[in-house]
Amino acid sequence: MSAPARFWPRYAAWSLDAALVAAVLAPFLWGRLTRDAQALEQRFVDMLDRFYGMLGQQIEAGGSPLDLAAALGNDTLRQGIAALEAALLRTLCVPVLAFTALMLVLHVVGERSRWQGSPGKRALGLRVVARDGTRPGFVRTVGRQIAGLLSWLTLNLGHAMAAIGPEHLALHDRLSSTRVVRSTAQPLPAWVRGWILVQAIAAALLTLLLFGRLAALAQAAVERALG
Repeated sequence: MSAPARFWPRYAAWSLDAALVAAVLAPFLWGRLTRDAQALEQRFVDMLDRFYGMLGQQIEAGGSPLDLAAALGNDTLRQGIAALEAALLRTLCVPVLAFTALMLVLHVVGERSRWQGSPGKRALGLRVVARDGTRPGFVRTVGRQIAGLLSWLTLNLGHAMAAIGPEHLALHDRLSSTRVVRSTAQPLPAWVRGWILVQAIAAALLTLLLFGRLAALAQAAVERALG
């Protein structure tokens, strides 16, 4: 008998789909993403040089804290920040749009199929159904994916709603009058728990590497400003 799918099975299914889509897109976007990431880092370094250079000049001139605060709004620094923002947008725009479009197609096609779910959902034994238990129509399925954007725009609070029982409905489930059910209420298989653990470890390591890189770039900018 089908039971409401809880948060972690749903997350595991989504992450499997995300890994599949990323693997498909990687050969086409990796070169572009690498070049744009290098340009983004250079814009970040340029912004740091402007900031610490301005800060050093104010300190040498004996500026007060108010002078330092006012200097943060100077045109040179603002131009550096604007260039950094533009580089960030350029880096993320195409990959995010491509990822979103392919995920949308994958989910619409999967949920309209006889399996009523994407490959990730199939692997976890999940199905998307209308409130009456039937397969959702095409318009409802597309609407569900569009409503899913709101779950992202709420900083994933819409997705987190799936952790709340007894129905475990995410925001986009509620908006589209659908729900996700699981063929079994048994605990997650060991391989699924392992998959989630690997993601958590990878996210922690990538976060540490990112902050380490940013700290190294900031330290180098300070040393350049000090001469």
